[in-house]
Amino acid sequence: MVWDYYDGKVLFVTGGSGFIGTALLWRLLSQSSPERVKAEEKWSSMLPASTAKILTESQLLTVLDGELGDTATMDLPEETLQMLKRTVHIVIHAACSVQLQNSLRELAYSVMAPSLCLTNYALKFPNLERFVFFSTAYANAHLWQTSNSSDVRVDESIYPLGTESEDYYQSALDSWREVQKTGSSDEYDAHDFPWPYAYAKHLAERLVLQKASERGKLDKVLIIRPSVIGPADKHPYPGYATLKGTPSTAVAAAYMLHPGRRITLSSRCEKPGQEATIDEVPVDVVVDRALVHVAVGTSGCVHAVSGEQGRLSVDEWWRAFKKERRIPWNVKLAWTSEDWHSPNLHQIARRFKIIGTSFAFSEEKTVQVAEKLGGRKEDLMLFADRSLLYSLHLRRHHIHHMAVQHAKTNKWPAFYAKMFCRKGKPVTHLGSNVKA
Repeated sequence: MVWDYYDGKVLFVTGGSGFIGTALLWRLLSQSSPERVKAEEKWSSMLPASTAKILTESQLLTVLDGELGDTATMDLPEETLQMLKRTVHIVIHAACSVQLQNSLRELAYSVMAPSLCLTNYALKFPNLERFVFFSTAYANAHLWQTSNSSDVRVDESIYPLGTESEDYYQSALDSWREVQKTGSSDEYDAHDFPWPYAYAKHLAERLVLQKASERGKLDKVLIIRPSVIGPADKHPYPGYATLKGTPSTAVAAAYMLHPGRRITLSSRCEKPGQEATIDEVPVDVVVDRALVHVAVGTSGCVHAVSGEQGRLSVDEWWRAFKKERRIPWNVKLAWTSEDWHSPNLHQIARRFKIIGTSFAFSEEKTVQVAEKLGGRKEDLMLFADRSLLYSLHLRRHHIHHMAVQHAKTNKWPAFYAKMFCRKGKPVTHLGSNVKA
């Protein structure tokens, strides 16, 4: 059984108090009996008491107050560092916020350097069995611009940015040196990524694999690529989310305050409303895929996505938005073929640039694992449940809160949020029978 693998193991989890990290730790501690999990804490203020109790009262959890940066010390005492090196079997690097507006130079210090330093450190652990790096499925979003298809297939593999004759690992190191020195790289300038963040993750993946190859430990490295992360379907409870953890919630808040009758978006699809898609995946699917693939020994890249069967058309997505607006709204989506960086697009489309695209992310590795598990996967959330109509009703509290922030940022009257958005209770106050 999957959970048996973790019994007696020592895990080191970064980002343990974040959106993914919290769900991951809760799942581990509620289903298995690891010898020790080392992470960080702020759960009492973000979870209902019964859920937080599993984390805050666990005797298996050690909280480390550290800070990832460009050194391997993480601001931890030397004694703690040596203890980690001696005892840890599994390292899960889940610490990283989605920073779509940051420059590549900023991301070098917030994404790439910490990931590289932690990789270097973890690969020296004598008892290391698995190193897990959380990336993003949109690390390869530049493929949209290099393809003529209206539905771009993305496999669970690395897509080199240079020529076939280039040394794959050397090019990653060369590009990393360029980024550190100039804040950019030749390969980044030559490819149209939607955000610097996507390239930062693309390069970080390659750097992690380069270090693993250098030490002959490629078989120990697992790269998890979530798509657009959404609230949980089931674990730790239906609708579990953090305020800034679900991008679609922020998009909904901004669109609901839009005062006009048209919202301009970019797409090359002939029928964008039907053909363009949003791959939003519940956070508990991301967590279970990661933990299952660690347990069965998968290496390389794995997509944690809703996939071709579970993704949403833009029309489905948009209908859910409109249902949450208090005042009837006949705004129309106006599609243009202009570049996804065009200043003529709606401000949220310029930020959330994948609206209007469609990616068919491969799920082959998870499908194969699910087939092998057979009946033993009944308690696992390996695939998104799309049996119910897509809805944002469990996000009303967060949408309203973010709408207030959006109004303040744009110097609009605060009552806009109250006038346009439905004000719901936090999901933690809705009772145990709530449905996602």
